[in-house]
Parts: sequence; structure tokens; C-alpha cells
Amino acid sequence: MPYQYRCTACDAHGDRHDTRQAAEDDRDRHRQLVHGGLAPTAGDHVAPVHHPTRGDGCLPSGSALFFAALLLALLANCWGR
Repeated sequence: MPYQYRCTACDAHGDRHDTRQAAEDDRDRHRQLVHGGLAPTAGDHVAPVHHPTRGDGCLPSGSALFFAALLLALLANCWGR
């Protein structure tokens, strides 16, 4: 899963990286260059992001689709009685 650094204070963000450590390196570099090595008061974070080829994250996961199909089958069974 890709990770990305975001700084809330100056609305900056790093590149997407395959490892969390690489995104944390972006955070440390940004803190050194812009905030004097300190964490910004407004906050910053490294978070997992969706891969661009996987869409924007609005699609339900496989387990949610399975649960929905199971629920529909249960309701269809109850409706038929």
C-alpha cells in the first residue's frame, strides 16, 4: 500500500512511496527545510493512500460486496415465503 506525507500547516504533501519509511523521510526533510526541524503546530502525518490505478477509493471492498450479496440472498429468501 502506498504512503504519503501531508503537512496541515502549509498544505504541502510529499510523493507517494511504497514504504512508510520513505514517506517518513519526506516528513523529516520537510520539517528540516520549512519548519526548522520541528513538528508544525497545525500537525502533519504520514498516511496510507490509494494507488492511482486502483481508483479513488469510492468503490466498496470485496468483503462489503460479499456481505451485500449475502444480505440480498437472505432477504430474497424471506420475501418468497
